[in-house]
Amino acid sequence: LNDRDICRLSEALCANDKFVGSLELQGNGLTDLAALHLAKAIEQTGSRNITKLDLSDNKFTSKAGVYIGSALIKNPEYPMYNLTFENVYLGEDGLVRIIEAVNANKNILKLNCGIVTDCGLEILAEKLQTNTSLEEIIFQETEDHQKFWTKVGRGAFTKMMENDTNLKKVKANTKRDDTDEYKEFKEQVKFYTEQKKSC
Repeated sequence: LNDRDICRLSEALCANDKFVGSLELQGNGLTDLAALHLAKAIEQTGSRNITKLDLSDNKFTSKAGVYIGSALIKNPEYPMYNLTFENVYLGEDGLVRIIEAVNANKNILKLNCGIVTDCGLEILAEKLQTNTSLEEIIFQETEDHQKFWTKVGRGAFTKMMENDTNLKKVKANTKRDDTDEYKEFKEQVKFYTEQKKSC
């Protein structure tokens, strides 16, 4: 599938309220244009087609996050429960919009927000404070060593986990699992998620 195919698919979704289900679009080399087409289908009033959307391993920029996030905010009743951007870097603007969408649309229970920098980790810590509906989040550390998760970023995230949110499952993927500071970070996150599960 390419961007043009997604355009036709989105037009079909806009005209058809019968289809309800998953849309697996990972690894197709899609660009922001495809995300814009999908956003048009999602934001349409009364639209209820896509319950699970996988956009992993595509060539998106921050614009894709802004497009999809804005559409979900415009249509907060849209019944999507799972949204995935694995191996996609949405940048700061895209990440912010996606988290704002998750906060606005209470149907979204599972989110993979892709590649996250230290700044992104602080964005998650801030924007998820007021979230009461998201149950599972997955994200991965950037490979840019200048933007690795710092003590400040990790601390902000664990503080949010301790005091706010109802997250019951958090998977923070990093290739630096062997360092003591990262082991501690993961143990803290695990501790607070286990607390949420027992409540």
